[in-house]
Amino acid sequence: MMISYSIFSRRVMAFLMMAALLLLSPQCRAANDHPLAVPTVPLNEYGLVTIENCPTTHDVLEVKLLDGEYAINRVEIYADGMLMQSLPINEEDAITRHIVHFLDANFDGNVDILIGPGCNREYSTLIVWDSDVNLFVRATNDGFTVFNGEFYYEPERSAVYRMTSSSAFETTYTLMLWQGTDLQSEQVFLQVADPSYYDSYRVKNRYTVRGYYNDEDYISTDNPKEVYEPWDKWLVSPFAD
Repeated sequence: MMISYSIFSRRVMAFLMMAALLLLSPQCRAANDHPLAVPTVPLNEYGLVTIENCPTTHDVLEVKLLDGEYAINRVEIYADGMLMQSLPINEEDAITRHIVHFLDANFDGNVDILIGPGCNREYSTLIVWDSDVNLFVRATNDGFTVFNGEFYYEPERSAVYRMTSSSAFETTYTLMLWQGTDLQSEQVFLQVADPSYYDSYRVKNRYTVRGYYNDEDYISTDNPKEVYEPWDKWLVSPFAD
């Protein structure tokens, strides 16, 4: 009897230890997380989150992109295998790339969904969790439902930076801040590589920090050391020019 009891006890202990290991495994912990748990996104050496290092999978949320005739026309969001929400996308928005990024785009502690390449020449759409209505909604950028440019997120300042380029001679960096679910442009930093194009872009010097709404130049200088934070980070970062 003692032998059988000892064997039984060892089996029970082995079962409990195995169950504990399973529960402590990353997969099980993730499965027990809230569906809106923010995925871990490491900051780069400049303290920024880039689209490139945002995770493209999520252990709880699943995103399915449904194609229309020309572009994605619907986004389905599933939580633990159950359809959570379905959002229409206008085909004229031209979201054509089936790439999904997960991040906390508006710094509210909830996971958001960016669909698209996050680059300058193709459009993206950003879907954020709106705590006021407890639903995912499409974010806007200065009122537009599509985003273009390469995005960099700085959690410390709750700011978003966008880099775009309309030609080989000019790069535009835009500082943006959230107003509700609209990402509004605040300041624009123009970096014109060729002085012969200064007149075309209405800048006095290569480094110009300009107000977005009033075209007022806050700083216009050929000395990058005179450009104040946060813009000076662009001058030393690998994606500056």
